[in-house]
This record gives sequence, structure tokens and C-alpha cells, in this order.
Amino acid sequence: MQQISLENLVQHVSPQWLHLLTSKERSQSIVLRDGLQRLNAEDLAEIMEAVIQEHAKKYYYH
Repeated sequence: MQQISLENLVQHVSPQWLHLLTSKERSQSIVLRDGLQRLNAEDLAEIMEAVIQEHAKKYYYH
């Protein structure tokens, strides 16, 4: 297992997606079961989606 910040993960796999994340989302720690070498863009998209959804739950809009 490997722990890495989402920002470092995005910079390694798809740096063009970094602008989609807030600073809090970028600092989120991610644990990779199989390490960074086996991660692809589709996996990263799923991780980013989950982090964005989790952080969006904290804000209420009316």
C-alpha cells in the first residue's frame, strides 16, 4: 500500500486535470492498494469523482 496526496497523484497521471480540484481536495490523502505504477487515467477519474463528491457533502446551498 502507498499513501499519496491527490495533488501528487494527479500530477503524476493527468496533470491537466489539476485545475478541477479545490485546494482542500488536492490535499486529500489517497491510499493506493497496488501502488502508483498500476494506476491509469480511468482509475484517477474515479478517485477524483469520489473526493469531489465527499467534499461537496459538507456544503449546503439554498
